[in-house]
Amino acid sequence: MVLDCAIATGVFDGIAFIDDGLTRENVCGYPVLGCGSSVPDAVAAGFSKVMVAIGDNSQRARCFATAVRCGLEPVVVVHPTAVVSPFAFVGGGTVVMPQAVINSGAVIGRNCIINTACVVEHDCFISDHAHISPGAVLGGGVQVGEGAHVGLGASILPGAVIGAESVVGAGSVVLRAVDQGAVVAGVPARALASARHNRPMRSADLR
Repeated sequence: MVLDCAIATGVFDGIAFIDDGLTRENVCGYPVLGCGSSVPDAVAAGFSKVMVAIGDNSQRARCFATAVRCGLEPVVVVHPTAVVSPFAFVGGGTVVMPQAVINSGAVIGRNCIINTACVVEHDCFISDHAHISPGAVLGGGVQVGEGAHVGLGASILPGAVIGAESVVGAGSVVLRAVDQGAVVAGVPARALASARHNRPMRSADLR
């Protein structure tokens, strides 16, 4: 999906992958340079910018830190069909997927995923390494902590605060606040368990 967005922008001269889980030589015709330890090799080969295309927040944060430490510059990738207010700010390493909306006064941190057709309303603050899933809607002035994950189609009411490394289950409605590290689900959203390293929701969590 990030590759699709990057191609759609038309601004990159060359695109390649670094992935320690791939053994093939290319992805959709774009070269795979090698495993994660070869980030310095990518720099030596002339690549200067990076976008970490990993869904898991904690893994994405670790890879982001490695890439920055090696001298790669995190870029912002915004799909042409997304709507981003000129009065919003989007941090380096963040991808904004198709038909997402980021409205005036919103601040998006570094290395975030603003996923397909989600809405980040005016004056929201999204901290680094967070993920706003497809179809989620954040009302005005919502705060999302570092590494938090707002699930598919969730609704976060205006002014609510989502704690760092917490998980909001798909379809949930958050009225006021989610504690740091909590897993919540339901309408209205209620705590289910403590998130451990921002692990994804499992069906067992919803019983």
